[in-house]
Amino acid sequence: MTSKRVSRLMLPVTFAIWVVYGTLAGFGRWPLAVGLGLAASVLLLALAASRHVTIKLMDWTLLAYFLLAAITTFLIPLALFRTYSSIVIWLLYAGAAWISLLMGRPFTLQYARESTPPEHWKTQVFLHANRIITIVWALAFTANLLFVAAGLDPVFNSLWIAVALPLVSMGAASAFTSIYRRRLRARG
Repeated sequence: MTSKRVSRLMLPVTFAIWVVYGTLAGFGRWPLAVGLGLAASVLLLALAASRHVTIKLMDWTLLAYFLLAAITTFLIPLALFRTYSSIVIWLLYAGAAWISLLMGRPFTLQYARESTPPEHWKTQVFLHANRIITIVWALAFTANLLFVAAGLDPVFNSLWIAVALPLVSMGAASAFTSIYRRRLRARG
């Protein structure tokens, strides 16, 4: 498999890992969900590295979550982790996004550089656009953190809050990214 193909498959495979994990965990198959999530994450990153594909911050975030989940499931069993695992997921993603902004290296630059000629990488338009897109994603991750936290409260305990709203949030961030990129390209 070529590096270009592996690079294009990273996001869909990452999404598939989360879907399988969420489905198995939702059906009470926690150890299997964590074990498969960890194995799939490691294999995905190993495949990327073997094809000289840049492993991005969000790929490392995926692996970090499954490492934490595996440690608290298999090595140092911590029942609370299972209860608060959704909070940990969104905390890691929100933290990674906000820290990338604070460090002046918005995480979306890693994705944008794959489809943008190198001569544009240091332009103010390119850098500003990626700051905006990263802020939108960071806000979505933060909103999801709040949604899943509210979903744990017995008053608001609902799949709509804890599952549907984060999916809508991710869809909205994705739509914004696509529309914003299209408008920027149309402007030249």
